[in-house]
Amino acid sequence: MSEKELMEKVENNPTAEARDENTIEAESVTIVNVDQIQSIDISTKFRRQVKENGWVLTLLQPCKATVNLSTSIRKVEVPLLEGDQLIKEQEDLFIVRKQAADQYRNHRSSSPLAKSRDELVQKSPETI
Repeated sequence: MSEKELMEKVENNPTAEARDENTIEAESVTIVNVDQIQSIDISTKFRRQVKENGWVLTLLQPCKATVNLSTSIRKVEVPLLEGDQLIKEQEDLFIVRKQAADQYRNHRSSSPLAKSRDELVQKSPETI
């Protein structure tokens, strides 16, 4: 059975598992153990929904989410788009990206090194 036939079969005959609200459907996902997280920085609007075993944060605008890890003093930075989710479920944090990977490349935040001189001068004029 080809992948296309399999997808049509799943779409036309959903199982109870596919209809379950605990099912996660995404283009890609990052899973982090909650015990390793020190903090999460989300610099945009989001909606929080409390669940029995955790919560779901749904982004209302694009941003870069930063997960600071306490165990290794490292951080995970993930560009996210509107509709993407951070889901805490028991001891796991799922960072769910719902768009195709190329969509995230177009929304990367640019560093000061990637900006033109005019952009830098307009945003932060230097004082001498």
